[in-house]
Amino acid sequence: MRILFYQWNAYNLYDIKETLSALGHEVVMLDKPIPHIEKDDTYTDWLADSLKKASFDIVFSINFFPVLATACHESATLYVCWNCDSPLLAMYHQAVFYPTNFIFTFDRTNVEEMHALGVKNVFHLPLAAAAKRLNTQIDKTKEVLYPVSFIGRLYEKNSYDRIAAKLPDYLAGYLECAMNAQLAVSDGNLFDLLLTDEICDRLEEITDYRQSDDSFADIRMLFATTVLGFKTASMERIRNLNALSLSGSKVHLFTDSTTDPLVGVTIHPSVDYLSQMPQIFYQSGINLNMTIPNIKSGIPLRVWDILGSQSFLLTNYQSELCEHFTPGKHFAIFESKEDLTAKVDFYLRHDTLRQKIALTGWEAIQKDHTYEQRIRQIMQIIQQ
Repeated sequence: MRILFYQWNAYNLYDIKETLSALGHEVVMLDKPIPHIEKDDTYTDWLADSLKKASFDIVFSINFFPVLATACHESATLYVCWNCDSPLLAMYHQAVFYPTNFIFTFDRTNVEEMHALGVKNVFHLPLAAAAKRLNTQIDKTKEVLYPVSFIGRLYEKNSYDRIAAKLPDYLAGYLECAMNAQLAVSDGNLFDLLLTDEICDRLEEITDYRQSDDSFADIRMLFATTVLGFKTASMERIRNLNALSLSGSKVHLFTDSTTDPLVGVTIHPSVDYLSQMPQIFYQSGINLNMTIPNIKSGIPLRVWDILGSQSFLLTNYQSELCEHFTPGKHFAIFESKEDLTAKVDFYLRHDTLRQKIALTGWEAIQKDHTYEQRIRQIMQIIQQ
């Protein structure tokens, strides 16, 4: 196939592009940025006209872009995307209904929601690991340098903190309780239940919520994801890292976030996803994954990155994890702050078991979860 691939700074863009090329497809990068991803008539007209004159079989992007979908619809070109964020607010747009779309997303609950809304060409497809790249890139002669590592942001610059001062005391108290309730559960997202119609009406008045004419995302979804989701993730990450440090574990954080709330954690600068991150995974005794609550059932990219690096993973529970892997065999799960500190202590004292689990997880990736396998699945579906 001849593929026009929209370029933006997605972590897995390089690996997907390389995989498409390796499988024999001709890939041309679309490197003109979209100024307004939901509606941009100038960009849409330009791209639609370009597609009518060109000979591309599909336009491909990581994540759904309404402008791309619209241009493809107007030029009778297939638009294929693979979402690596969930929920993706751009999906709640009228362009999602175009019959020229083939949308793949890694979170099954989001697929089910789209189907319930009447969106037909939406398919569940887990993310993957760049097995070939990781296998050749990582220096496996190096020893463990970091007993416990977390690579990621603390989300300290979140929307909730920016609006908190505007909230009445009763509403701020209610939302704080909602976030603490979310922190107390190891599976599922409570915000859809806790954000009642009355609460949402009040939030809409206070926050001056705006959306495009073609969007059907509501205040409940917006607030649960972009506001409460990131604030809850911030609270959880700070709480867990501090708990581990105060329990005596040597914790290393690689981040570009402000780290003032952390105690006793060794701070490193953020690292490059392609060139540095895999080696840090391999040289860490335990790699932490803490999934943002916005991802309701799916497996985030970080899990695949760690397992593909033949590295030990300790993660929160996500329901789709156990469809592909077995806890205690391929990785380990923690269900609370107390369970996290206990699991870290246990696995740091059992090197052989930890290394065996890391190897078994890596073997599962090689067998069933590579980008080559996923891209073949996409091509099979769109060619049916």
